[in-house]
Amino acid sequence: MAMFLLFGFFSLLAQVLLLREISQVFTAHELSLAAALASWLLWTAAGARLAPRAGARGWDFGAGALLFAALAPAGTLLARLAPSLLPGLSQPGLFTMLAGSLLLTFPAGLANGLAVGLALPGRPARFYAAEAAGAAAAGLFTVCYFRYFPGLPVIAALAAPALLLAGGCAAQKPFQPRRLAAAAAAAAALGLAAWAQPFCWTLKPPAPKPARVIQTQGSRLALAGGKELSFYEDGRLLHAPESAAAEELAHLPLLALKKPRRVLLSGSGAFFLLPEVLKHKPAAIDIAEPDSFKAAALARETQADERTFTLLRSDARLLKPKTGGYAAIFQTASAPENAALNRYFTVEYFRAAAALLRPGGLLVFQLPFAENYVPGETAYAAACVLASAQTVFDFVELIPGARLTVLVSDKSIRLDPAALAAAYAARGIRNRTVVPSAFSFMLDPYRRAWAAGELARVKNAPLNTDLNPLAYFRFWRVWLSMVASPASLLGLLALAGCALYAAAKAAALLGFTPENRSGEAFFMGFWALAFETALLLAYHAKTGRLAPELGLLFAVFMAGGSAGAWAGRNGRGNLAAAELAAAAAAFGCAAAAPALLSGGAPVWLLITGSGFITGYFFARAAGSRPRDVYALDLIGGAAGGFIAAGFAAPLGGIRGAFLLAGLAAACALAGAARVYFSAKASTVKV
Repeated sequence: MAMFLLFGFFSLLAQVLLLREISQVFTAHELSLAAALASWLLWTAAGARLAPRAGARGWDFGAGALLFAALAPAGTLLARLAPSLLPGLSQPGLFTMLAGSLLLTFPAGLANGLAVGLALPGRPARFYAAEAAGAAAAGLFTVCYFRYFPGLPVIAALAAPALLLAGGCAAQKPFQPRRLAAAAAAAAALGLAAWAQPFCWTLKPPAPKPARVIQTQGSRLALAGGKELSFYEDGRLLHAPESAAAEELAHLPLLALKKPRRVLLSGSGAFFLLPEVLKHKPAAIDIAEPDSFKAAALARETQADERTFTLLRSDARLLKPKTGGYAAIFQTASAPENAALNRYFTVEYFRAAAALLRPGGLLVFQLPFAENYVPGETAYAAACVLASAQTVFDFVELIPGARLTVLVSDKSIRLDPAALAAAYAARGIRNRTVVPSAFSFMLDPYRRAWAAGELARVKNAPLNTDLNPLAYFRFWRVWLSMVASPASLLGLLALAGCALYAAAKAAALLGFTPENRSGEAFFMGFWALAFETALLLAYHAKTGRLAPELGLLFAVFMAGGSAGAWAGRNGRGNLAAAELAAAAAAFGCAAAAPALLSGGAPVWLLITGSGFITGYFFARAAGSRPRDVYALDLIGGAAGGFIAAGFAAPLGGIRGAFLLAGLAAACALAGAARVYFSAKASTVKV
C-alpha cells in the first residue's frame, strides 16, 4: 500500500508539472492543457494494455515504476525544447497542438500506464484507492509549490519522490540485483536532467534564446536579447526595447481627461506603461496584479519606484468600487488569446470596470490590428469585443495604428488634436513618438472611419462572455484558416485517420455483458474528462488562475476518486445509479452554467463529486477484468478530452462541453440497460 501511495504521489506530480510545461509551449492556452491531459490518459491506457506482455517477460510493478521515474523528468526537458520547433510568426493550429501534446506526453505517459497495468491484477480497488490518495496529496503539494516556491526548478521538485520511489522499488522483497541497477539508472537520469535543464530553455522563432527565465505563480517570464532586453510571457512578446506601444496606449486617453487624478493599471504590461502614466502626474496610480511573484519580478526588471504606485494584490475583476472612482483604467492584456486573457475583454469585465470608473472616466485597451489591411479573423475578434463593450458603455472611440486603441466611456469622449496638444504643453510632457505634430495624423477622421468600416463588415458579431469565450472560437477560426495550407491539411487528414483507426480498435474491445463492463467504462471515462474539462474551463473563466490551482483541482478529484473506490470496493453491482448521477450532473451544469461562474465553491464541489463517481464506478465495474476496464476508461477519457477541447468548447462554449459530457453519460446508461435486459433475457431462456 505504501508503494502505491508513493507511486500515486509521484505520478500526479509528474503529470501536473508536465501539463504546465506543455501549456506554456502553446502560449498557456487552456485547450492545450486539456489536450495534454487527454494525451496523458491515452498513453497511460496504451501502457496498461501492454502490461500483460511485459508481465510475461518478468516485469513487475517495481520495474514499471522505475522506468516511469527515469522518463518523467525527460518529458519536462523535451517540452522546454519544443517551442524552437514551432512555426514562427503564427499561432499554432489545432493539429500542431494535438500532435505536440501527444508526442510530449508519450514517454512518461506510456511508462506510467505500464506500471499501473502491472499493479492492477492483484486488488484493483485497493490499488486505485491508494494511488488516488497519493495523487491527492501530490495535488496539495503542487499548490504550495506554485503559490510559495514557483522558482524552485521542476527537477528539484521531482527529485525527492522519484528517489524515494526508486529506493522503495529496489528494496522490495525478494531482493533482485537488476532492480537495484534500474534504481541507480533512474537516479542517474534524474541527475542528468538536473544538469541539462538550464540549457533547454527556448522560445518560438524568431525570438532568441532566453537570457533569463523567471517562473511565477501562474506564468513564465523570459528575458531575451542583448543590452536592451525583450520580455516574453508564456512565449508571447510582452515588451520590446525601443517600442512605442506604451506611449500610444497611454497619452491620447490621458490628454483627453481634464485631470486624471486616480488611474488603475491592470495586466502584465502595467509596469511598462507606468513611466508614461507618471508623466501626467496623477494623484494616485494603482496596479492590480494577483501574482505577487510576477509583480515583484516586473517591478525589479523595469526598475519601477515603489513610491510611485500602489500594488493591489487582486484581480482587477474582483476590485470593489472606491469613493470617487478612477479617472482612467488601462487594461494592458495583449489580446483574448486564452481564457485568462479573454476575461479582460468580456461583457462581465466591462460591467466590473464600469463600476470602478467615475462619471466620464475612460476604460482603455488595445486589440490586434493593422493600418492598411485587417485580416478577417482579426476583424472578427475586434468586432466581438467592441460589441461586448457597447452593451455596457454608450460611447466608443477607435484610434487605429499598429494596434487598435479603444476608449470607452459613459460620456462623450473629446479627441480634438488642438485641445490635446494644448494639454500636452500644459503638462510639460516630453515624448518620442506621440507628440503634438503627430496628433492630427493619429486622429485623422478618415483613418478612424476606415477602421470602423473594417469592423462593420462583421455582421451580427456575437458577444464575448465568460460562458462563450471568444478565445476558444477564435482559436477554432485560426485553425480553419490554416487548413488551407497543404501541410496543415495533410496533418489534419493523418490525425483524422489515426482517430478513426483508434476508434475502430476501441469499439472492438467494448463489452456490454454482466462479466465485461468495459463498454460502460469507455463512456464513463469519456464523461469524466469531458465534464472535468468543462469544469476547468469554467473555473478559469471565473478566476484566471487555472495554472497555479491545477494541482489542487486534481487533488480534490483524486480524493473523491479514492473515497469512491473505497466505497465501491466490495465487488461489482448495479452501476446505473453512478451513470445516472453522472448524466444528471452534466446536464444540470449545462442548464445552470451561469451559477458555476458566480463563485469557486460550486466547481470544487462538482470536481470532488465527479471524482467520487469515477472511483466508485471503477471499483464496482473492474471485476475480473481490471486492466480492460481501466484501459477503456482511460481511452474514453482521452476521447472526451480531445473532443471537448478541440470541438465542443470552441463551437458550443463551456455549456457545449457540459452537454457533450451528459451525452456520454447517457450512452453509458444505455449500455447498462443493455446489460440488464440481456441478463434478464438469458434468465428467461434458462
